[in-house]
This record gives sequence, C-alpha cells and structure tokens, in this order.
Amino acid sequence: MLVLLASGLPVDIRSPQASQKSAGTKTPKLSQIFEARINLGAFSSPIPIPGGQRIVAKVEGGTLKGTLSGTISSGISVIDLFNDGQAIMNSIRSIGNTTDGLPFLIDETGVGSQDDNFGRLMVSIGGNLARLANQIVIADAELSSDRKSVATIGYVIQDR
Repeated sequence: MLVLLASGLPVDIRSPQASQKSAGTKTPKLSQIFEARINLGAFSSPIPIPGGQRIVAKVEGGTLKGTLSGTISSGISVIDLFNDGQAIMNSIRSIGNTTDGLPFLIDETGVGSQDDNFGRLMVSIGGNLARLANQIVIADAELSSDRKSVATIGYVIQDR
C-alpha cells in the first residue's frame, strides 16, 4: 500500500524500510472514519494525455458509513491510465450530505493500480467533523471489476 508523503514521494507502508523508525520518531496511528461506496456512470471514451490516456465518469451517488456517514449525491471521477492501465492516478470529487443534513465535499487524489490504490482526501464539512479539514485523511480505494463503483475506506492519522 502506497502512502503519498507531503514531499510528494510515495512510500510503501508494507515494506520493511517503512516500519523502521529513526531515533525520535513515532509510528502514526490510523483511525477509520468511513467506508464508502461511490457509484459511477459510464466512462468517457479515452482522452489522450502524455504517456497514457484519461477517462472520466460522473459520480451518480453513493453512501458513507462510519463516523462520517451520509449520502453522496454527485461528483466526478477522473482516472489517468499509464503502462496500458497497469498504473493509475485518480481523482474523485464527491458532494453530498451527512446523516445530520450537513453538506460535505470530499476530494480524493490517489496513485497505484486498479487493484491497490491509495490516496489523500481533503474533507470540507461543518459541525463536529469540521476538524477533518485540518487533519491528514488517507484512503484505500478499489475500482470494481465492472468499473461501475469505487469502494473506499477513509482513515484519519491520529496524534502520535
């Protein structure tokens, strides 16, 4: 599983090097905040981009369950495919409302493959979850084999 550091460098958090600590560092703790199912419309025809192709689909709804619960009403998914689809960069922008009726916007940007994609989330929301805007939120996402949905699990990195 890749983590995109603030420096922009990806690190495999399952590698032995990632589990080694430098003097004075602490391993961050992850706390799951939601599981999401994002429903996608039909993908566009491929759009040529340098080194690959881009496909775009409308987000046609979805659900969030967990600390952050609600309904996704719409959005857009953009997937850039490289190496004949073996490597991807994705971006999903979802809007909706929490179960308490608060509007939210979640921007996910990730890297990886269709089977193992890891990303950073920017969460805009009010109420008790407004703190998410100032926290590091990461996600493990997987595009379904029929390319009609994305399953995502969101985590907050807790204080060390």
